[in-house]
Amino acid sequence: MKKIFSGIMLTLLAACPFTSCMDEWPVADTEDLLVTCPTDLGEVNFTIKEVKDEISRNVGTSTNGYFVVDKDLILEGVVCANDVSGNLYQTLLLRNIDTSLPEGDPGRDQCLVLAVKNTNLAPYFALGQRVRVNLKGLYIGVYSRVPKIGQPYKTSAGNWRLGPILFELCKSNVQLIGEPDPTAPELEPVDLTDDEGDSWLRASANRNIYNTPMLASVRGSIDEVQDGKKTVADKGSETSASCADVFGKEEPLPKIFGPYNLHDAGFGIDRTCSLVSNNSNVAVRTSTRNDISYTEILDGIHTYTGMLTYYSAWQIQLRDLGDIDYYDHTPEQPKGFVRNTTDTPWYPAHLTDPTEE
Repeated sequence: MKKIFSGIMLTLLAACPFTSCMDEWPVADTEDLLVTCPTDLGEVNFTIKEVKDEISRNVGTSTNGYFVVDKDLILEGVVCANDVSGNLYQTLLLRNIDTSLPEGDPGRDQCLVLAVKNTNLAPYFALGQRVRVNLKGLYIGVYSRVPKIGQPYKTSAGNWRLGPILFELCKSNVQLIGEPDPTAPELEPVDLTDDEGDSWLRASANRNIYNTPMLASVRGSIDEVQDGKKTVADKGSETSASCADVFGKEEPLPKIFGPYNLHDAGFGIDRTCSLVSNNSNVAVRTSTRNDISYTEILDGIHTYTGMLTYYSAWQIQLRDLGDIDYYDHTPEQPKGFVRNTTDTPWYPAHLTDPTEE
């Protein structure tokens, strides 16, 4: 009897339609899938220069400081740097060139960082993409003297700093205007590769928020690979590294831009680029474990392009490998590997010696 009853129940269950349950799943609204604002934020009524004017009035010369915007202040800029290689972290560099203003006018060509809490911004914000931002509800200020749009966060040391905005805020405060334009004038870096550029960098009057950040090119030689230094590995130390497991370990050879063994507390490495006139230098700063960090540094004089900023000294952060003038002439390099010479096999960059286990 039990077997007959069970058989009847199974038959009844098999006959029950399940489509009604399936139809109850919610269908996603197209707008829910959008990253940026689907509607017009309104007319532009503010400039990057005016943002910096406000920062100057409210923060002064402080290294770190910020304040909230409580009005509908709307600006535009073109993305001229993003995180495509992983070297720039949670960073979009917005630039606007106002050709209605004369050459030399400080408002003609200005850049500003829009910091967004996401580790893969490049697919949404391609180079050449014009972006409109409503600053209302966001914060503006400086982080290590670099003007930016962001939100406050508390560091592990208990200090408040201006960090990235939440990714979700892009949907209410950021609008894409048109399609990315690879010929946008904002993608042409400021040329600081000659003696005149060197003199500009040395002038203390230029070290202010109106000249940082900036998309620029510099030209010089990386000190760490010149002459006899090329084959002498530096070592991590308690002052240059923040993790005990890298203290005292040598960097791999040949020298690369961002060996993990030499990273500082910000998980970056500064290489010293002596400029062509030999009167000044710029730090080429690279984060660890990205396409650029594993790239071999060649000796000689070369051009480096990227986001130029000023803290206690000038530093430049490359956007991708195309910002190094010799990249197209280097051998195909497996990601994360280096080699001693062109005749020796590739080995993992974190190993000091290719025979190390």
